[in-house]
Amino acid sequence: MFLHSKIRYTWLRNPHSKKATDSRDDLGDGPYSERLLPQQEEHRPLRSKSTIILWLVLPLSLFFNFIALFGKFARESTDHLLTYSPALPVIKYERVVFSSAFGAQVSPFQGKPSPENNKLWEGLYNFGISRVSAEEARPMDNKTLPIPGEEGGYIIQLAVFHQLHCLASNIIRKGIYYGVDMTNVDDLMGIEHIDHCIDMLRQSLMCSSDVTPLTFSRKTLQDPMQGVAEVIHTCRNFPQIQKWAWDRRVTSVIDKDTVVQDDPLGWGSYTTKGSNEVGEFALIVVNSDLPEW
Repeated sequence: MFLHSKIRYTWLRNPHSKKATDSRDDLGDGPYSERLLPQQEEHRPLRSKSTIILWLVLPLSLFFNFIALFGKFARESTDHLLTYSPALPVIKYERVVFSSAFGAQVSPFQGKPSPENNKLWEGLYNFGISRVSAEEARPMDNKTLPIPGEEGGYIIQLAVFHQLHCLASNIIRKGIYYGVDMTNVDDLMGIEHIDHCIDMLRQSLMCSSDVTPLTFSRKTLQDPMQGVAEVIHTCRNFPQIQKWAWDRRVTSVIDKDTVVQDDPLGWGSYTTKGSNEVGEFALIVVNSDLPEW
């Protein structure tokens, strides 16, 4: 009984044969003129160490490069901010199409001040005085004062709420419709306060410098070109920032006269000598209804 083998055979030339050919016809010259000898299977060479290392390193390199690239975009919201804010963790970006605020696109915030639109405006900012902890306040570039009676609490206001207050709260918006007190008798409606608010908004607009390209179009081919307001902007998610401020809102009148002596950061004695800053925190108006975010 014969077992089948994987051994291959090759022709072995008879050294005494005069035939120059390697053909199997050489067998006709005589018995045993050429014999079949077993030929060993060819062995494939083992992969080199460098090849193995390459196949191990390449996937790892691709993986870590992906992580680094993902991290770059994930940090986009904070990498470009040179000033720390306790609200940084809630900053998220979204794409928003602005309305033209003309014709059919007039918003509920527009028009002559009324109880209805006044409530909408005030709902944007009237909880904007916030209490932050010592740990949240510590990294801030500018010191602030501790809140009397609020152990470990410090008072701040996110700039966006001050800007909305300037635009809406009895100042620019209402000044346009009801007139400006040019004698400065009225603290809110006086021209000095309104002028302050206008310049604060100028600084804010220049600071944020929205670089969204505003485009141009025609209604028909016969019409002249005109600017298009309804374009996509990259915006911070405002409801998220509102919610952050709501969760830290100060719900009582702030004692502006008491100096806190033993606050955790030692900021109780902080002063700004020579500053012309005007405090507007005598009374905190708190929206009793939780806004819809």
